[in-house]
Order: sequence, then structure tokens, then C-alpha cells
Amino acid sequence: MYERPFSDPPDHIVENGAFRYGCYSGPCGEANMLDVHRPYHYAIPRLLKAFRRKEWRAFRFGDARFFGFTVMYDAKLFQLVVFSLYDRETKRSFGFKRIFPFPLFKLGERLDGDRIVFRRRRCRLEYLTSLSEGIVLVSVSIRGHGKPKMAGRFEFTYNARQTAPFSVCLPLGLNRALYTAKVLMPMRGSFKVGDEGYVFDGTTSMGVMEENKGYYPYHMYSDWVSGFGVDAKGRRVGFNLCDNQVKDQTRFNENALWINSRVFALPPIRITRPNGIEGDWIIQDMEGMVDLAFKPEKRNDIMLDLIIAKTDYHGPYGSFTGTLKTQDGEKIDVSSLFGMGEKKFLRS
Repeated sequence: MYERPFSDPPDHIVENGAFRYGCYSGPCGEANMLDVHRPYHYAIPRLLKAFRRKEWRAFRFGDARFFGFTVMYDAKLFQLVVFSLYDRETKRSFGFKRIFPFPLFKLGERLDGDRIVFRRRRCRLEYLTSLSEGIVLVSVSIRGHGKPKMAGRFEFTYNARQTAPFSVCLPLGLNRALYTAKVLMPMRGSFKVGDEGYVFDGTTSMGVMEENKGYYPYHMYSDWVSGFGVDAKGRRVGFNLCDNQVKDQTRFNENALWINSRVFALPPIRITRPNGIEGDWIIQDMEGMVDLAFKPEKRNDIMLDLIIAKTDYHGPYGSFTGTLKTQDGEKIDVSSLFGMGEKKFLRS
């Protein structure tokens, strides 16, 4: 049975100019990626290292009816801000998507205590991640302009009793790496669209927070799926599965399964799409622990061509069938889970 241990997280992801590759049982204290020496085999100014580092923070959340996705993405050549709430019953979606050629927000190197705010004339989106106080918050407001007003507040519970965070620092070649921290959390909250309101009660609502930073290749690609929900035993279950440009994925990957406050490592996977993006995606491993199909339901595409930069992104929302297996030998039926997939190409 595949195993990948989670070590205690270091205070800094870079020490003495080198990345600390590994898998950790929580977020690192500081993702100080700009302190790395010679990430391209030669010394480059700190300003250029900051320009080459792509970073984003994202949340996926909801319950049996609603699925929410929000991200603040800094690709340096442009910034992307998304908030989307999808009603699985009515097939309606609410929110906004904005791309800017100039910086409007900044992600901190410390996840704990960080606050990111995006403001425009009709939109406001805020993330607060005060992990040491157990507070993680997403709030949003959208004002009119031909669409109904929308406001929402989503509070996530972060503590050792109910959550199992992990982080990884993964090699990309040369002295470059990607760092990501993820956690599945209980969630409660509410939102209102026009005169319609909805409350997430916290017993069946949950969400995944994701932090990403990396010196990604100029041509970046990844295949990824993630889902969450309540299983047949009433447990909070979620997973994250990714195939990307990381070296030696048997030792270093971000694949994991959450069951309540436990996290289980999963092996490298491959995603195939025999019927294209809109058909079923097949997700499997070589260890007999991952055997899933993802069924896209709601398209979520971003296409951008700026000559010097290009984005070809498909991130549909959808449901899953199949099973995941823990190191204890338990098979988890994922048919009650919902989430999203990703086929991403970025030239930047």
C-alpha cells in the first residue's frame, strides 16, 4: 500500500538559499520563496524572482445544493479575481470574473494572519486567514449594474479537532519549486441574491482552502480534480488529486484524501479524457487506491491571449463516481461528492 509520511512543517520553506522539499502536516510558517539562491542556475535580482513567482489563494465550498469557487490569482503579467456560486438545483450561477493588467491585491508570505482585499466600484471580495485564532473568512458583495445585488459571508472552522491541514514543497527542476497548503474545513455562512437568501448551517457545509506559490515553468500545465461532501456514514470527506510538472511524483505530490480530521496520502495519478473536456474524465493510479470518474456539469473556462502570455483554462464543476482507498484498506464511495476539475495551460 502506498505511503507518504507528513513531517512537521518548517518555519521557512527556504533555508540557507535552498528549498525544503517535503510533505508536511500543516502550513509552513513562511513561504519565503524569494530567499532561494539561483533558481535558474544563476543569480537573478529579487525583483525578477518576484516577477517569475506565480501565486494564488482559492476556496471551494458549499453543501448538497450550492457549490462555490473563488480565487485571487497573481500571474504577475495579469491578475485574475473570481467569485462563483452555482445552484445545482436550478442550474443558475451568480458572481463575477475579472482580469486586470495591473496589481490590485497582494498575497502575503505568511498564511496565518493574512488579509487580502479586492475592491472595484461594484465588487468587493475579502479573504481573512487567521489560523492561530481558528478564523478563516470569505466575504463578498456585488452591486447591481443590470444584475441582482449579491452579498455573502462564509466562515470556516480551523482547529486540530475538526481539520487536518497539510502542505507540500515540490521540486520543479533546477532550484525551483512549488509550494501549496490545503485543508478541508467545516463551514457556515449565508448569502443573498436580490430578495432570495440562503443559509449554510454548518453540519453539512464545508470547504477547501488552498494556497499556492511557485516558480512554474514558462509553459505551465496541470491536470487536477477536487471534491468534497458528506459520505454514506455522515462523515466530512474531501480529496485533492493533481498531475503536473513536479519531478519524482512518487515521493513528491499533493494528492490526499480527508475524512473528518484525518488526512491520507494518495499516490501519483493520471487523468484521461477519452471524450474530450465535456465528457467523463477518468482518474486512476497504479496502486489500486484511486479509481474515479468526473462528470462535468457546469463549464468554467478562461481563455486569454496577450501575445506574451496565454491562458487556456477549463475548470468545470461536476460530480464524481468511483472509489478512493485509505492505507487502512477502507474504500470510500465518492458518489455523494461534488467539486471541480482543471485542465490548465499557461504561458507566462
